[in-house]
Amino acid sequence: MKQKKDQTRIIINREMGGLVKQPMIVMLLLLGILFLCAIAALFYIADRQNSHEDHHSELLIGKAFKNRQELMQSHLSDNAEWGEAYENLHLTVNPVWAWDNQNFGESLYQTFHYEGIFVVSPDGQTRYSVLNGQLRLELIETWLGKDPVPWLKQQLAVSKGKAISSLVVINGQATILSAAWITPGGDSSVVSDDGPHSIMIFADQLTPEKLANMALEYGIHGARIVHPTADDDKMRTNMTRLSAQEDNITVEWQSDNPGQALVIGILPALVLLMFATLLMTLMLMKNALRKARLSDESHFLLAQSQQALYSSECRFRDVAETTTDWIWEADENLHFTWISERFPVITGYRISDWIGRPVAAFLLEEPHAVEQLSSLSLSGGRLSLPNSRYLSAQNHQRYCNMIVKRVWLAGNKTGFRGTATDVTQEVEAQERVRYLSHFDDLTGLPNRVQMKEFLEGKLNAGPTPERQLAIIMVDLDKFKPVNDIYGHAAGDRVLHEVSSRLKACLKESGLVTRHGGDEFIIILPDVQSQAHIEALCRQIVLDISQPFLSGESEVFIGASLGIALAPQDAQTASDLLRYADIALYKAKNEGRNQWAFFQRDMGEKIVQRREMEQELREGIRDGELRMVYQPRYDTHSGTITAAEALVRWQHPRHGLLMPDQFIPLAEETGLINALSDWVLHTACHDAQSQLQGMSVSVNLSAAEFQDPGLYNRVKNALESTGLHSSRLEIEVTENVTLQDPVKTQMAMEQIKALGVKFLIDDFGTGFASLSYLRAFPFDGIKLDKSFILPMNQSRMALQIVENMIGLGKAYSLNVTAEGVETRQQMEQLSQLHCDSLQGYYIGKPMPVQQLQALVFGRD
Repeated sequence: MKQKKDQTRIIINREMGGLVKQPMIVMLLLLGILFLCAIAALFYIADRQNSHEDHHSELLIGKAFKNRQELMQSHLSDNAEWGEAYENLHLTVNPVWAWDNQNFGESLYQTFHYEGIFVVSPDGQTRYSVLNGQLRLELIETWLGKDPVPWLKQQLAVSKGKAISSLVVINGQATILSAAWITPGGDSSVVSDDGPHSIMIFADQLTPEKLANMALEYGIHGARIVHPTADDDKMRTNMTRLSAQEDNITVEWQSDNPGQALVIGILPALVLLMFATLLMTLMLMKNALRKARLSDESHFLLAQSQQALYSSECRFRDVAETTTDWIWEADENLHFTWISERFPVITGYRISDWIGRPVAAFLLEEPHAVEQLSSLSLSGGRLSLPNSRYLSAQNHQRYCNMIVKRVWLAGNKTGFRGTATDVTQEVEAQERVRYLSHFDDLTGLPNRVQMKEFLEGKLNAGPTPERQLAIIMVDLDKFKPVNDIYGHAAGDRVLHEVSSRLKACLKESGLVTRHGGDEFIIILPDVQSQAHIEALCRQIVLDISQPFLSGESEVFIGASLGIALAPQDAQTASDLLRYADIALYKAKNEGRNQWAFFQRDMGEKIVQRREMEQELREGIRDGELRMVYQPRYDTHSGTITAAEALVRWQHPRHGLLMPDQFIPLAEETGLINALSDWVLHTACHDAQSQLQGMSVSVNLSAAEFQDPGLYNRVKNALESTGLHSSRLEIEVTENVTLQDPVKTQMAMEQIKALGVKFLIDDFGTGFASLSYLRAFPFDGIKLDKSFILPMNQSRMALQIVENMIGLGKAYSLNVTAEGVETRQQMEQLSQLHCDSLQGYYIGKPMPVQQLQALVFGRD
């Protein structure tokens, strides 16, 4: 038997050797072919690199010549289109002006190395020339060896006298000629004779040194002009022909030859890599043959070990199906026979305490668990017992999820295996969730959910006019300062004490619930008289007005109450709550610390105002606000350099609302901060992303300067959008200086330190003293449109505007006029040196995309 196994092993080794050698030989051939292809590709790439480099140099040579010609044309235009040159070189030739005063002489040679400078009269005669920096009158045809004037006149006639240039070859020397008519240019003081034009000509001889330096500026070495012979039927890649007048020139340069460097650098490494790879492949072949033999030998041992592991895998496969915290086994009577080591950690018991004891006893003999375990003993299968109770060693009630499975144990006996997962925290969390779904965590009072269930239950019972149901909505007055001054922990203690006082006032005749924040709702069923409600409200106001202790300090707050009755006012929970809220709103507006019953004659105005407040709150949250920008025109630059950000409210029912229709409401209800934050962030974002280089101004309410967080709000808007602070302007009215001037000035100076500018909006319409212009850190004023409109009809109105502009200038303030609606007003204000203009003539308020198109010409 052993001899047969050895023979089988030898045959397998031979087969494995043949299977390994064949693919290895094929791999060696493929590697050889691959390396040969790589070497061929290397030479091809090197050749392509050389060609590409020479083509690039050819383009740069052409660019160098083109730039040289364009530079000469620019210099020529500066001298030819000049009123004084027209008078002193065309109308008459004045050497004193040209040469002695250095207006048209040696400097052109010293600075730009132009060897020849000529002035040719309309009849083709050279009237003035500077050669190699020396004043010497010589005919241009004599100096050049040919007369270029006729063809220059032809080209100038096409260009209408504008500067032209051309490359010419004279006596084997490449020269750039540039010519232009001598004209007065834009000088209106010079009288033109309307006759033929004199011609100004610059000549730049491209000497070998000058050509080499010109090419070197573009990183090309050894540039020179060559003269190919007739045998050179094909130009080399490092040569190029440039067209010249009546001839061509050939320029040659020193090629960098990058392909050769590539071959020298990579080819040795590639050859070395090829031999190293072949050697490694041979070693891998030898190693693969050895491993093939070892694999055959290990195959037999692997089959034996698989059989040994099979029984162990069965046990752990069963356990893996119920992976959890602790594992156990039990006999056919469901008595514990084995428990894992995690059991003491979870339950606190020793394992020996429960070996031999029934599983049902661990589960406190709960009837449903005992019944299901008994059923499992008879039928077999698998059982899950979720959220089963048990007691820990410390006698604490805990919960576990237990899974039980009937299995075959060692000795061919039936038994049970199972797992138990402690879920005490999950169960307690669920209980906590159930509690919080009906009770307020802070005060322990019923919350909105329980309040609604209680209210609907009482309404379903059918209150009558003789036994009414009352809803009392309680809102705490002056509670916000408690949080701001003493902290939220003190505020929480006050809320807890308020809930106790409310329950004491109510005793057991109704339900007290917390509605959220500092609002509470009291439900009184079976109310027999209004006097009983008023007595309760009076007691609540009295109790809440008593001092609360916060450490060693006494805290005083108040309470306002709104009352709605069923069935007198409404018979549904939502209507009763809404009417109680309206009554509460009336009580707070009438002085606080009092109560009000809902009455239908309170008027739609209160209801609409309350609804409008809620709609504004939702509008800010749901993105119903829209931003438009009114451009501001700079009279000095003649361009639009800034814009004022103006907010609109796209109301779902009332359409587009202007600021005066909702800003006062926002200021009264405390929504102004959220509204201003949206405006600040949106304006800064639009200016940074779409209005490059423009400033943007934002209007802030005077009340916001009493907010200690205003500085951080402005800073956060700048940092979150990336807008530079110098591009943000804040507009305020003069009245900002009347409300706590010291605190306002400190807030403005703190924001000013960021680099933000302040403008006075509607200047001249407020009640502040002019001394604030010196005391507060303003950068500019905006004249109210009421001063601008009558300017055209009243000399006095115009004088007032002029004086106001002078006042702003006296305080070094930038002055902007608002309400500019006509061109006449724009011209008058510009003459009065008003710095900026804003109004419908400049541009109406528009979306940022339209402003971007207006200023930058983009769609």
